[in-house]
Amino acid sequence: GMQQHFEQGIKLRDRYVNQYNLFSAEYKDYNVYVRSTDVNRTLVSAYSQLAGFYADSSSTYPSSNGLWPTHWTPVPVHTVEESTDHLLNSSPYCPRMSQIEEELKLKPRFVAFMQSQQPLLQNIAKNTGIKSNDFSSYASTSKFYASTRIEKFYNLTLPAWITDSLWEQYVNGKYMGDDYLYGNAGFGETENSELIMLKGGLLLKTMISNMDLVLANRTKTKYFMYSAHDTTINAFLRALQAKQDILGYTTPDYAAVVLIELWKNGNAEPYIKARYIRNVASQPEPITKFIYGCKGEDNCSLNDFKIRSQNFIPDDIIKSCEKLYQKFPQKQNFNKKINKIS
Repeated sequence: GMQQHFEQGIKLRDRYVNQYNLFSAEYKDYNVYVRSTDVNRTLVSAYSQLAGFYADSSSTYPSSNGLWPTHWTPVPVHTVEESTDHLLNSSPYCPRMSQIEEELKLKPRFVAFMQSQQPLLQNIAKNTGIKSNDFSSYASTSKFYASTRIEKFYNLTLPAWITDSLWEQYVNGKYMGDDYLYGNAGFGETENSELIMLKGGLLLKTMISNMDLVLANRTKTKYFMYSAHDTTINAFLRALQAKQDILGYTTPDYAAVVLIELWKNGNAEPYIKARYIRNVASQPEPITKFIYGCKGEDNCSLNDFKIRSQNFIPDDIIKSCEKLYQKFPQKQNFNKKINKIS
């Protein structure tokens, strides 16, 4: 993971320092702002990518000290406590978010779908020792998913019971269920713009605010970097209404990168370009055309981008999270429905 992010940092340096001359290779603290979730792996990912990004910076570390790592410039990475991180954690403490998710779990078609998945999930629980009795979603099997995915990625030997057909059935169901519980349309329900706003809207709002600051010459920062999770990328792409076109039901690869770039045309009118780097072996690919409201073009005027984003931008994320509309659904309702079906 560290190596992958280091190489992504080199790739991004080539793009923004060498190709576009956005700023020099020498680290200046006012050029870059970095924010991460308060999780060890995302913090290390940020430091690793920055090490590659600023590997050509030569006067920003004590080179006369023979013990200092060669070509390494320390760059600050900011963070906040995970439960309060509405910017990058797609599942912070947010009562309204939890309420919507529980309501979605009780929709008839999703209940029927999860009922069909019970033999599979019970089999996984039996073989892995999962103690949870709550299989109203795939949440209880998250550790099984994370560990098996990385073991398959590195072609490690898996237990005989994890067959290709079991894994395919599992991930297909998990991806469909997760997308639905993150706000995507599915199981007879329309897109849930409120849930998408709660999970990815603050990051979208912050990016637009950063662009406005740059255009108003109110900040010297030119490079805003965010280090987070695959769920964060998923939530952000849903806020762009582009997730299905870019990833389908799947989830991002390791070290995937989303780029939102601010440009000006010949008339000094601002527009954005979006790029996606799927993994360390990939180059940036255009994805602006997939952003709903950007008219299927690679250049999307900042005004159009702001207009299309309005439904997903919170006025006050804390107040939005505290807003409850009805009695919180009880989890035992799902188990009752399961019993009726079975």
